[in-house]
Amino acid sequence: MIKFGIFATFFLSIISSTIYGYVFPCLDECQCDTDDEVVYCHNGRRTTLELPDVRLRGFVVIGLANNEIQNLPDEKSILQLFPDLLAIDVEGNAQFDCESLKGYEKIKIYSDCNGSEPLMITRNLRLPNIIEPVDTCDFQCQVNKHYKIFYNYLVKLWKMLKMKYDNIDKEKIINDVKDFFVSIAKKIDELHMK
Repeated sequence: MIKFGIFATFFLSIISSTIYGYVFPCLDECQCDTDDEVVYCHNGRRTTLELPDVRLRGFVVIGLANNEIQNLPDEKSILQLFPDLLAIDVEGNAQFDCESLKGYEKIKIYSDCNGSEPLMITRNLRLPNIIEPVDTCDFQCQVNKHYKIFYNYLVKLWKMLKMKYDNIDKEKIINDVKDFFVSIAKKIDELHMK
């Protein structure tokens, strides 16, 4: 009975973390959120994106808004360590080298460069810093306000990414999936006949 209880506790802790996700520190004082699939590195003093030592799967967005980013690592290096990455937000980085955007074909870079649609929709198109607590709104209240604004920003970013990928060739994908299942069915039939 004790062994079952230990197993059940272990199993439930594994399942709950995969269902609900979690946030852990990563890179250079960033936060990796497995629920939102986002690496949060906003409002810092970073001059570049520090790449991890090991591959981090499952993260689709890296937020680097309001830092001092000048250049990003090359796209190939980023995708080797973040294979699921779809977008990086470098808005609010005044010294960002807009010419470097030409090297990115798979990852969408949101920036303040000419021709980029502004993504942030709060306080002069920037994500606000967490404001000092006041009598009417303590620290937790300020954090909650900040989180709500940031959450809305991420929802908008996700919708923009979905629109981009909704325009891909759906008929080809359907045919590829169909061919995949047909080949599996053939292999099962071959194994069954042996």
